[in-house]
Amino acid sequence: MIAQSLNSIKDWIMRSKDYKAGETAKVLVVGEDSNLQWSETVSKHVMFADYYFRPFPVDHGERARNVEAQTLYSHILYLTGDRVKPEELFFTNLCRDYVEQAPKGKRTLIPQENAMEGISHIKWILEENPTIRYVIVLSLQANYWMQQLGFYGENNEKFLHGAQPRRVGIESIIPFYQPVDGKSFKMICGEVFNAKEFDVKVVPALPAKDYPLNERNYNLYADAYEKIRKEFKESEF
Repeated sequence: MIAQSLNSIKDWIMRSKDYKAGETAKVLVVGEDSNLQWSETVSKHVMFADYYFRPFPVDHGERARNVEAQTLYSHILYLTGDRVKPEELFFTNLCRDYVEQAPKGKRTLIPQENAMEGISHIKWILEENPTIRYVIVLSLQANYWMQQLGFYGENNEKFLHGAQPRRVGIESIIPFYQPVDGKSFKMICGEVFNAKEFDVKVVPALPAKDYPLNERNYNLYADAYEKIRKEFKESEF
């Protein structure tokens, strides 16, 4: 009973909250996971999205979170060609609960059951916010699960095979995410997909930490990002 109670408290503490910047959202941004751990740096809201609207802090740790938030918003506003205001963004993570921290230098593995729960939550957000027209999904793993579990995509077997977690990561003493093909994200980045159950478009994009694009990512994804920007430029909200 005590252990069960501790686990319940842990889950409550570790869950980062969604962040809706204003009353009317037009774009839902889906991150990967909160990279949650027993630490004072656990974000109250996903991706520290609330820090964007705060005054620039004096505390060093607070400044780092503010910079993360500024980078996140700059990334999304660049992708949308400034067609969307910061107040029209809604942020969530595919995995909102505590998951075991990956080894240093590795990506946290999102278990399938957590991904399924996350997709159910995303569907709830879309039902509650019918003004949302686009879902921008950040990271390879988040896009893998959202295709694999049927939120969007039409039997893209090559991508699903390349993006699926390697057994070496799944079976590790401390699990981590490592795709079969690390280049598989290039297969979908720049494409715009239709969600299967909602009248929204799904846009795969790199994690916010990869913006601005470094030289390697620029060579790989600059054309794809221009395609995304063109989509938003020609879109009617």
